[in-house]
Amino acid sequence: MSIAANKIETFVDGVDKKQFEASLHDISDQIRLMDQKLIMKTETEISNRYENQKYSIAKTKEWINQLR
Repeated sequence: MSIAANKIETFVDGVDKKQFEASLHDISDQIRLMDQKLIMKTETEISNRYENQKYSIAKTKEWINQLR
C-alpha cells in the first residue's frame, strides 16, 4: 500500500473527511508522478531503439556501397 493510504485512521463513523481528502490528494500526486516516469521511460526507450535502427541502416547502406 502507498504511504498515503496508511495515513488513514478509521473512526467510529468512518474516516475523517479532511484526512481522507489529504490522503486522496497524496495518492493522486503519486499516480501523476508514476505516470510521468512511465512516459519518460517509454519515450527514452523509443528514442534509443530508433537511434539503434538508424545506425544499423546507415551501416548496412555503407556496407552495400562498398560492395559496388
